[in-house]
Amino acid sequence: MSIILIASLAPVIFLLGYIYAKDKYQKEPFGQLMKALLGGVLAAVLDIILLSVVNLFINPVFSSELQGALYQAFCMAALPEELCKLFFLYLFIWNSQYFDEYYDGVEYAAFVGLGFAGLENVMYVLQGGVGVAVGRALFAVPAHFFFAIFMGYFFSMAKFKPWKKGTYLLLAYIVPVILHGIYDGILMTQNAIAEADPTTAGVLGLGFFIFFLMVWRRAIKRVKHVVGK
Repeated sequence: MSIILIASLAPVIFLLGYIYAKDKYQKEPFGQLMKALLGGVLAAVLDIILLSVVNLFINPVFSSELQGALYQAFCMAALPEELCKLFFLYLFIWNSQYFDEYYDGVEYAAFVGLGFAGLENVMYVLQGGVGVAVGRALFAVPAHFFFAIFMGYFFSMAKFKPWKKGTYLLLAYIVPVILHGIYDGILMTQNAIAEADPTTAGVLGLGFFIFFLMVWRRAIKRVKHVVGK
C-alpha cells in the first residue's frame, strides 16, 4: 500500500513543488495552499457524485465508437471535472485576502488541479497497480496540472480586470474543457480502434504526443507571463 501511495502521489508532489518555487516574490500562506489542495480533492469527490447521478438517468447509445469516445471525453470527463475544479477554486480563493497577484491565481488553480489529480491517481493506481502509475505520472497528472494553469491564468484575469470578469471566468472554464476534451478524446478514440485499425491508432498516438507537447509549452508560457506581474 505504501508503494502504491508513493507511486500515485510522487508526480503530484513534484509539480506542487515546481509551481510553489516559481512564486519568488510573495509566498502564499501554507494553510491557504492546503485549502486549495483540499478543494481539488473535494472537486474529485463531487465529480464522482455528479457522474453517479447522471449515469442513473442517462444511458446514451452511439452509432460509432468515435461518438462514444467523444461523449466520454467531453461530457463524462472534461465538462464535469473542470466545472468542479473551478467551483472550488472560486469558492475557496476568489475572496481571499491573499489573492492579490496575477501569479496567485495560477498557483492556487494548480493546487486545486493537483489535489484532484492526486485523489484520481490513487484510485486508478489502486485498481491497476504500480505499472499504471508510470503512464499517469508522465501524462495524466501533468495534464491536470497544465489544464489548471490555463484555468488559473484566466481566473486571475477575471480578478484583476473586473470589467471583463464574466468573459475571463468563462474562459477559465471553456479553455481547460476544450484541452481536456481533446486530450481524453484522442486517447479514448485510439483505444477504441486499436485492434480494428492499428495504423490510425498509431497516427492518433503521434498526434496525442504532439498535442501534449504543445499544451505543455503554452502552459509554461502562461506561467512565465504572470510571474512577477
